[in-house]
Amino acid sequence: MNEIHSRGDLNLFRVLLAVADTGSTIEAGVQLNLSQSAVSHALRRLRDMLGDPLFVKNGRQLVMTAHTRSILPKVRSALEDLSSATLRNTPFDPSRSAMTFQCGLRDALEYLIMPALMQRARQEHWQVRFHSQRVSGEDIEARILSGALDMAVSLEYPAGEQIASRELLREELSVMVGPSHPAYASGKLSLEDYVNSAHVLVTLNERERGLVDQDLVGFGGNQRHIALHCEHYHAAAQVVAETDLLLTMPRTYARSLAQLNGNRLLTVPFACRTVPIRLYWRKSLSEEPYMIWLMNELESLLRSMQSRANPL
Repeated sequence: MNEIHSRGDLNLFRVLLAVADTGSTIEAGVQLNLSQSAVSHALRRLRDMLGDPLFVKNGRQLVMTAHTRSILPKVRSALEDLSSATLRNTPFDPSRSAMTFQCGLRDALEYLIMPALMQRARQEHWQVRFHSQRVSGEDIEARILSGALDMAVSLEYPAGEQIASRELLREELSVMVGPSHPAYASGKLSLEDYVNSAHVLVTLNERERGLVDQDLVGFGGNQRHIALHCEHYHAAAQVVAETDLLLTMPRTYARSLAQLNGNRLLTVPFACRTVPIRLYWRKSLSEEPYMIWLMNELESLLRSMQSRANPL
């Protein structure tokens, strides 16, 4: 980044980063508290400085050129270094910042976190904004390092040295049954009932299937019969409500979905490990006040939700 430091005002590169993140001069202006014309002027100066169009229009979106994509990691790194040097000792105030946080969340976590987070934001007059994106575990590292995500909350996945993580909680699993399954009325589900039933499975990839199936195989070599494989718990819960399929899923989210769909939750009929939920972020940003604030807010919300989830 030495070349970039010497060739122009770093504020221009803040504009570049904002436009790259939002795909819009209007949205970038809102994020930076600048007018659209000021953002456009900054882009013109950068185009002249770097000798590249930087962005091309695709409908209403501005799409990065190859040159912009190539320099973006260096730009982001330089701005992070500048922020570290000037702001690290300044507490982050979400009511005075126009930052947009890019959060990678599974559908279950988005459902649990975002309503409570936005309720707190409205009550406390935060000016920060949030962009929630669905992300699979194997994509977390690449998307954080590219700057597409500030953080992600997901299951436990291996990550490289540039990624930091910490466990937020360990989630119990429950079995969701609908009125068409005999266990709905009896409130009892044996291991034999579980194995002999058909199941709906919610995963983003085959690796995520392993936790329940590995523990189940340990009980006499049993295996589940998967009748439906889908990507969203909400759809799976509706399938359970209208069929005799079973759904095994994290308890906190399951309690909310069961109420919405008129289903019932039962205890998993074998010893099954808890599901570790981890927070992931770029290690170099660990001491940034805004990252510390964001991580603490998310951890507080999740732990509060889990504590309110009554035992079955």
